[in-house]
Amino acid sequence: MNTEHIFGYVFLIISALLLCCPACTERIDIKTEASLPRVVIYGYITTDTTRHSIRITRSTGYFVTTKPEGISNAKVSISYDGGVFVLNESTNEPGLYRTSSGVYGIPGKTYTLRVSLDFNNDGIIEEYEAESYLPFPATLDSVAVTVSPLMDNFLQVLIWGQLPEESSNNFSLHFFRNRMTINDSLQGFYVFQDDFVTTKKFAALPVFLLNQENRRYRLSQGDTLTVQVESITPEYAIFIENAQQELWGSIPLFSSPPANVETNIRCLSPNSKTEISGFFTAYSKHKTYTVYRQ
Repeated sequence: MNTEHIFGYVFLIISALLLCCPACTERIDIKTEASLPRVVIYGYITTDTTRHSIRITRSTGYFVTTKPEGISNAKVSISYDGGVFVLNESTNEPGLYRTSSGVYGIPGKTYTLRVSLDFNNDGIIEEYEAESYLPFPATLDSVAVTVSPLMDNFLQVLIWGQLPEESSNNFSLHFFRNRMTINDSLQGFYVFQDDFVTTKKFAALPVFLLNQENRRYRLSQGDTLTVQVESITPEYAIFIENAQQELWGSIPLFSSPPANVETNIRCLSPNSKTEISGFFTAYSKHKTYTVYRQ
C-alpha cells in the first residue's frame, strides 16, 4: 500500500468519526472579551550616533486592526553614570519620544530608562523603569555572496570577523539591500548564540540564504548588500524568541495557551494596577558591505 492510499484511509476514518459524533454538530460560542488595556513601552539605545527613540502606546484588543494609540505628555529619559538624555515627544507622531541628534551608547555601560505618565487620565502619575547593559561589539571585516552549494536558486551570505573578548554570547543580524532592510519584521529577526563559533575570530561563516525566486531577497548586478551584527543582551534575545513563538503560534496545535511575553519594564508606583508590556534594551552594532557581482 503506498503513502497516498494510507493518507486516504486515514482521512476517511477521521471523516467517519466526525460524522458519527453528534457533539461535533453543536454550536460553540467562544468568549473573546478584550482584556483591560495595558501600557506598552518599547525602545533601545545603541552605539549609533543618531536620535534614539522610545515608543509608548496603549494596547488594543486582539481583533482590532487599527494602529495602537500613542500616549502623549509623558516624561522620558535615559541615563547612565556619565549623564542623562531627555527624550522629547514627536510633533508628528503621538507617543514617540526621541533624543536629540548625536546621542550614542557606550559599550560596557548600564543604561536606565525612566518614564512618568498618567495612563488612566485620573491625575495620578505612574513611574516606570527598566535597565539594560550595553554589550561590547563584534567586528565584521568583510562579507561575500556566493552560490549556495546545497540549494538551487539560492545565494549564501558569508562573513569574516571577530567576536569581542568580553562577549554577551548573543547576537542578531540584519541584512540590507541598497540600504533597505530585507529582514526587518519580527518574523525575520535573526538571533543566534556564539556557541557554534569555536574561536573569537571567524572566517567564511554562513549566516543567511537569499532565495533568488523571491523578489524580496533577489539580488541584481551592482546591488549593495550590507550585513549588520548587533551584540545584544541574553534578556533581549529571550524576549525576541518568545515574541516570535507567540507570532508563529503553538506547536503542536493543542499546546498550552499563549501567554504575555515577559517584559523588563517595571512599575515603581505601588498602587498601580496597570499591566505592562514591551522592552527596553541597549546594544552595540557593526556593519560591512559588498557589491554583488554575478
